[in-house]
Amino acid sequence: MPVVVITPPSPVISVDEAKLHCRVDDSDTVSDSLIETYIAAATAWLDGPDGWLGRALGVQVLEWQSCSWPCDDFRLPYQPVIEVVSIAYVDTDGVSQVLPVPNPWTFSDAPATRGNAGDVRIQYRAGYGAPDEADPPVWTNSIPNPIKVAILLLVNHWYENREAVSATGSPTAIPFGVDALLSTYRVWS
Repeated sequence: MPVVVITPPSPVISVDEAKLHCRVDDSDTVSDSLIETYIAAATAWLDGPDGWLGRALGVQVLEWQSCSWPCDDFRLPYQPVIEVVSIAYVDTDGVSQVLPVPNPWTFSDAPATRGNAGDVRIQYRAGYGAPDEADPPVWTNSIPNPIKVAILLLVNHWYENREAVSATGSPTAIPFGVDALLSTYRVWS
């Protein structure tokens, strides 16, 4: 059951937020670019199908793929799921079809497929966020504060320590650091 990212999320932390946390008060574009890279790296390490947390952070569109329909008690991976965007399948004649999004979801009466990998594709919006009033809505990320702080801690650590190892003293973990902040959000499979 592979899941791929169709529309990636916008950054979940702004460069200005990270600069404030890192106590960087210059307007140097090199610093901004470096901090932006650290934000992207920290977020990628945690977010989505390849992320350590096993969940979606920023609002994004994901696609679950399979050779057959899921069972009725199926839960899409990488919660929180906001909404199902589309359901498509390849029928027994090899023709791509689109189904209306059911509410509630019941796949017991779903049409037959060829049974090849990727014949069933469910696209869905996932992550922490809220829409505005526009049509179509623009989604704003609103990740939980412990996750936001963990990303800021990582960004600051990488900004201050630009090497893989410490040259002085023995490194120690910070109590109640990144692991502690993220532990309740991690999906353990």
